[in-house]
Amino acid sequence: MARCIHQRFQKRLLAVLLMGLLPLILQAQVTDITAINEHLTERPWLDNSEHDIYGYRITQVFGERYKHDRHSNLGSITNIAYLGPQQLEEKYGKQADGGAVELFLTRETESRANFKYFFVIIRGEDDKEKIMEIYLDNQPAQLPEANGWWNYTLVLLPEAVDCPFYIYVNDKQSRYLSDFKFKVQHITTK
Repeated sequence: MARCIHQRFQKRLLAVLLMGLLPLILQAQVTDITAINEHLTERPWLDNSEHDIYGYRITQVFGERYKHDRHSNLGSITNIAYLGPQQLEEKYGKQADGGAVELFLTRETESRANFKYFFVIIRGEDDKEKIMEIYLDNQPAQLPEANGWWNYTLVLLPEAVDCPFYIYVNDKQSRYLSDFKFKVQHITTK
C-alpha cells in the first residue's frame, strides 16, 4: 500500500515538473518555418554560391550532397547566416562576443535532422587556426515540410571573430571529415 502511494506521488511530481518545464523547452525551439529567414529555407545552396544576408556575404565553399543532387538546388538543405554581436542583440536580445550563426537544415529522415549529431567549427581567415568548436544540443526535428524534416537553431559564438572567417557545419553521422564549409565576409569585401 505504501509503495503504491509512493509511486502515485512520483508520477504526480513528474507530471508537475514536466508541465512546468515543457513551456520553457517549447519556447527555445522555432516551430514555424515561416518565421525563419527565407534565404535559409527556400532551397539548397550550390558550391561557390554567394548569399548576402544581414550585411555579410556567405559563400558555400563546399557541401556534402548526394551525387544525384550534387549540381541542382533540390534535396536536403544546410544553410547558414551570420549575425554580428550588435545584430544579435538587436534581433534576438542575446549577447555573445562573436555574434551568432543561424543554422537551418532539412533531411529525409527525422534522426538525421536532430542537432545532437552536429557540431560547428569556426576558423580564422587563413583557414588554419581553429578558433572554436561547438557541439550542438539535442533538438529533435520539426514535422516535415516540402523538403523533409527540418530544424533551426541559433549558435552563439562565445569568442570574438574577425571577418573574413570560415564556418564548418559537420554531421557526426556522415562519412566525411568536413560536411559543409562557408566563408563569411563583410559585403564590402570580395
